[in-house]
Amino acid sequence: MWDQLRNQLNNFLILETGSKTGPVSNPIFRLFFAISLSLIVFITLTILISFQLPLDTESEHWFTICWWKHLTGWDCPGCGLTRSVICFFRGDFSQSWEYHPFGIPISILGISGFIIRWNLGKQVWRKILENRFTEFFAYLGVISIFVWYYIKHFY
Repeated sequence: MWDQLRNQLNNFLILETGSKTGPVSNPIFRLFFAISLSLIVFITLTILISFQLPLDTESEHWFTICWWKHLTGWDCPGCGLTRSVICFFRGDFSQSWEYHPFGIPISILGISGFIIRWNLGKQVWRKILENRFTEFFAYLGVISIFVWYYIKHFY
């Protein structure tokens, strides 16, 4: 399995044309450059988009499609998550934590997922998603959100 991943990574890093000498031919340098570039593009786009979204829940532009809130009148376990992610990308980490404490780790996971998918390709991304550890941590994350919700509302 590791040999396949290494071969896929090497195939990804090999340039079909161009010079084979110098710092550009170094696969580690190319991978670092590709990851850095995609990180800059992703963060720049998310910051620009986050400043266009309103956070005032009382404004005429804000609405909720949460079926949980419509049925029960209570906030759902994910209530505030979107606002938390928006505040994270705006750089307002304390407000992000206040809206929902899981917004910060979800934002970091989103950035990591984007970088992995963008730079290493579908096959590596699929291997990560099909991994048992990924499944375990996804379940752990969902359970943690519900435990936090229970503690927030009933204690």
